[in-house]
Amino acid sequence: MNTLSPASFVSMLETGFRAIKLDRERINDLNVFPVPDGDTGTNMTATFNGGISALKSAKEESISSLASALANGMLFGARGNSGVILSQFFSGFAKGLEGKKSATPADFVAALQEGKLKAYKAVVKPVEGTMLTVIREAAEAAKDHAEFEDFESLFAFVVPVMAKSLDNTPNLLAVLKEAGVIDSGGAGILSIFNGFRKFFLGEDVEDSVFNGPTPAVSTQGDIPFDEDSVLDYGYCTEFILQLLKSLDGPKNFVLQDMIDYLSTIGDSIVAVQNGTIVKVHVHTKRPGKAIAYAQKFGEFVTFKMENMSIQHQEVLLKELQQSGPRKRFAIISVAPSEAIAALFQDMGVAYCVNGGQTMNPSAADFTTAFEAVNADHIIVFPNNSNVILTAEQAASLYRDSQVTIIHSKSPLEAYSAIPMVDFDNMTLEENLTTIQEAIDGLTACEVCPAVHDSSNNGIEIKGGDYMGIASGKLLASEPTMIEAVRKMFAGIEDIDEKSVITVFYGLDATDKDKEAFRNFLSKEYPDLELMEIEGMQTVYPLLIALE
Repeated sequence: MNTLSPASFVSMLETGFRAIKLDRERINDLNVFPVPDGDTGTNMTATFNGGISALKSAKEESISSLASALANGMLFGARGNSGVILSQFFSGFAKGLEGKKSATPADFVAALQEGKLKAYKAVVKPVEGTMLTVIREAAEAAKDHAEFEDFESLFAFVVPVMAKSLDNTPNLLAVLKEAGVIDSGGAGILSIFNGFRKFFLGEDVEDSVFNGPTPAVSTQGDIPFDEDSVLDYGYCTEFILQLLKSLDGPKNFVLQDMIDYLSTIGDSIVAVQNGTIVKVHVHTKRPGKAIAYAQKFGEFVTFKMENMSIQHQEVLLKELQQSGPRKRFAIISVAPSEAIAALFQDMGVAYCVNGGQTMNPSAADFTTAFEAVNADHIIVFPNNSNVILTAEQAASLYRDSQVTIIHSKSPLEAYSAIPMVDFDNMTLEENLTTIQEAIDGLTACEVCPAVHDSSNNGIEIKGGDYMGIASGKLLASEPTMIEAVRKMFAGIEDIDEKSVITVFYGLDATDKDKEAFRNFLSKEYPDLELMEIEGMQTVYPLLIALE
């Protein structure tokens, strides 16, 4: 193939998406800290899913318009640092294809250069030995290569370059070498491009169900209808259908016949077929009829149905929220549990975004929060190192408020800093200074079990042991939770200067664990004033703030 048509471009992207869906758990396991929150594969898959979803409503007029739709969907769907970098890469890639109805291998190589530049600009201090390196070395090698005759030869060249670059990442980044892993983000981009290669070679990539993050349907307040209501809006129904030979599906199914039938029971129809896979979107008051029609030919791979009356109610709720007087200041904070969200709201936070480890919010989640608070100046606490870049991307996409992102890496930092905010008597700049001083004076500690063997900071980690992490640095890996806390505390140089300790107990902290923690403190650190909070967070049985 020496010319890539719009239809083939979509098929290429869908094959790349299927590839990373299959690889996402393997990519998740490539985390430096072996905590049960490895989510690079999930974040990249969810980000790519945002782009693929955006293609459903895009017209296949040109590769340029499709690439733009893909990039926009990924920008708003981006989750985690790897997802943001991936979205920025495809944003630059789209720029490189601007104005192109179709693409040649030379066009694709030029787009890779734009993607590389945009990806590097997404990070304030680019680090080599990451997915950035894999992208850069592949793009530069393709540019330096002699002209490619077709896409098969282009990907036969680019994918091995990426694989070699990925294998070399531990030699560029010491933390990867110590942990004995390659870069997870680099593994993700290689998986996607390997899917692209398989498309051009005509190789099948198995499709799989992605149960990763999707926008949640909020049902705050009363359900907007009862037994006397008349359904005005119907159901947004989407499914992927696998045609089955046992039902003579591949033989008897005709896409246009399905479209014609769906037109009699609904509207907003999007239906596409790729081999024996059929993807359908329809708005209908009779979803059962759409289901019955589809099941004559096959079975569902995925299925989603949402009541559009609830969606309509959410739009009205958002308008109602924004119809009140506009505030001068508002705080938004990411919270890993409902209990911590309630605590933050009691402290004055206007809006809590659900998220944290294993559930990184998307850029769209943040822009929704920005709209809801309706304020001139918004201060955001991401509370996770893997969420900061997403929050910053959302801020760059939002134009109606001045948004300031605090580089908080733990909910403990928000807990320490938010009480120091005084919008009545201090300027924005004074508040930001006060927030940073509170964060700088805090030592944030995390205790959690390791999911596999590894090595970090000169410490051998055994799967099942408890790790003690202080200010992002691994200080302990011990068989018991209390031994991990003891060794971690011993490694905190200024612990004698601390006077208050606040512990957030997670869902996995038992009553026995809590009593052991109290006894440990009273015996070994009797001068520390203890405050206990039922945080109900996952992943970390103990989150400990030392101030």
